[in-house]
Amino acid sequence: MQQRTTLALAAAALALLAQLPAHAARIDTNAGLINSKVITFNGYDGLIGTGPEDVGAEVGESVLFTSAPFTELGANNRTLGENGLWGARGNPVDGLVDTPTGNGNFVASGFVGNSGELGFRFGSGVAGVGAYLNQFQFEGDSNNFTLLAYGQNGNVLDSYNVSIDTEWDSYNEGRFLGFQFNSAQIYGFGIAGNGIVLDNLTFTTAVPEPESYALLLAGLGVVGLMVRRRRAE
Repeated sequence: MQQRTTLALAAAALALLAQLPAHAARIDTNAGLINSKVITFNGYDGLIGTGPEDVGAEVGESVLFTSAPFTELGANNRTLGENGLWGARGNPVDGLVDTPTGNGNFVASGFVGNSGELGFRFGSGVAGVGAYLNQFQFEGDSNNFTLLAYGQNGNVLDSYNVSIDTEWDSYNEGRFLGFQFNSAQIYGFGIAGNGIVLDNLTFTTAVPEPESYALLLAGLGVVGLMVRRRRAE
C-alpha cells in the first residue's frame, strides 16, 4: 500500500512540473547555447532565390531556408550605409565569441519593397536559436526589424522588434540575437525586415534549466516527507 502511495505522489509531482509554462528568453549572446550547431553559409556563393533551400547539410541537420525574392545565399560583401560594411571575415577580435569567422559568405536580403522575411524551418524542435545580424541604416534613421520564434504548427511563440546601430566606418560588426526556451519547441526562426545581413545561424537542442531541476527535487522531497509521515503513523 505504501509503495502505491509513493508512486502516486511521485507521479503527481512530475505531472505538476510538466504543466509549468515554458520559459522563453530573448538572448543577445550565443554563450548559453551549449552543444550548439552553427551554419556558416560558407558552402554558398551568391545563390539568388527564395527557396526552399536545405542549408543544414553543413551540420548534418534539416534546416529549410525560405525568403522573399532576391535574397542572396553566400553574399561576400554588403554596404550597410550608416552601419558600415560586411565582407570577408578574419579571426575573432579579442576572443569575443560573437565575432564571425570564415570566408565571408553570409545571407543578405534584397527584398523589393519595405518588408520581407528570412525564414528557417527546423526538421525537429530546438530549444535555442539565434544569428549574428546587422542591417542597412540610412543617415538619421533607426530602422527596426522583427525576430520571430515559431512553434511546430507555425504559431508564433515569441517575437520582438530590434534596431542595430554600428559605426559608419565599422567592418563586420553587428549583434547576436535570438531566443532560448527550456524545451525543444522552436521549429522556425524568422527575421522580418529589409536590408538584413545574417551569419552564423546557431541552434541547440533542449538543455533543462537549473530551475527545472530544483523544482523536480523539491517535488520529490515533498513526496519523501509525506511517505515518512505515513510510516510514522
